[in-house]
Amino acid sequence: MRKYIIASHHLLAHGLKDTLNFLTSMDGIIDISAYMDDTDLPTQIKDLFDSFDPEDEVVIMTDMLGGSVNQQFCPYVNDHRHLICGINLPCALSLVLQPQDTPLTAETVRNIVEESRSHLIYVNEYHATASEEDE
Repeated sequence: MRKYIIASHHLLAHGLKDTLNFLTSMDGIIDISAYMDDTDLPTQIKDLFDSFDPEDEVVIMTDMLGGSVNQQFCPYVNDHRHLICGINLPCALSLVLQPQDTPLTAETVRNIVEESRSHLIYVNEYHATASEEDE
């Protein structure tokens, strides 16, 4: 079974989960909004993974590389537990919409990450380039 975890500093994870639920009507996405209270993040993560079957496929999406939230998930990564940082809505949406009956491969995840990078655009220059191309 595939599990989805979105984890971030403060409320980013909650907002992204809420948006994904709105767009997909998907239940079961787990959000962790770190440092909002006195909850010990490493213990929270350990308890969460202890509740999973060891064979569960887990997609973990975090806010930023090198951040404390992302670092806490690194020990849980293996060939069927994927950790993606710097998450954005196009990437998260592509990940949760992957067929559930087919395991995610590293290549599939890598391709989704690469494609989602193309959605990060400085629009001021994008419009200028598009206008020049129209002429």
